[in-house]
Amino acid sequence: MNESVIASDSTSASSVPKKTGWWYHWGPQAWIDMWMSKKMLVDKAYPIVTHTLLPILRLSGDKDEIEAGWQGVKKYREVVRWSDSPREKWRKRYGNFVREVEWALLELRKYYSQKQYEEIVIGTCVSTGEETTADFIEMMNSMSEKNKNKTGRRAEPNRIEKFIFDTFNPAGFLTGPAEMRDIDMSAGSMTMYIPDCAWHTCAAQETLPNPDQLPAEGCQLICKGPFEAMFNGEKSDLRMEFEPHLPETSCTVRMRWK
Repeated sequence: MNESVIASDSTSASSVPKKTGWWYHWGPQAWIDMWMSKKMLVDKAYPIVTHTLLPILRLSGDKDEIEAGWQGVKKYREVVRWSDSPREKWRKRYGNFVREVEWALLELRKYYSQKQYEEIVIGTCVSTGEETTADFIEMMNSMSEKNKNKTGRRAEPNRIEKFIFDTFNPAGFLTGPAEMRDIDMSAGSMTMYIPDCAWHTCAAQETLPNPDQLPAEGCQLICKGPFEAMFNGEKSDLRMEFEPHLPETSCTVRMRWK
């Protein structure tokens, strides 16, 4: 998986401005991201670490060393306070999740081959997703049926589509600010560009298990791998392709549903 990372190029330059200000921290998208981070990350994704990866690690290595490492990374957890803005609550939850996932993945790499490592992590994410977020997967897989009669080819989305995407993007809690680059409903395709993926930016670098490395393990095996496995055109027409521009923090996501 790591060997297949696609390098970024000059064509990936973002037209998405850095988000700041009241609207970013308190606007509709901030509230959506806050709610989704609690529902999808804390309630449904966090058990991947505590209920699966951590027990595997305890069986794979020295239990005391694993426990010491786990307690060491947990000390960096940021407390979500009631006075935090919706955007800050989202950032803290996401950052805590990334930090602890990256620790677990870096530890797993010590005990398993690359093939075994990927099978454990991606398999766990896919099975967990199918068990806990079946409604979300069904909604995504229904895109083809919902849009099959829509026509009108366009290279770029119109202003209304851009506004809706910027203000009510249900995937924003996973990506952070993003831009819809092109959409073609008649052909069933959409491209989204993420200038600074939240996986790489929500946790402070100095708190990561490897401060000298961009948090990229989960980018490949918690995000890219499982989504491409779940949405591969087999159970529906929907296909998803993630193109991380590592070692930069940007990413291009392509969706095709016909």
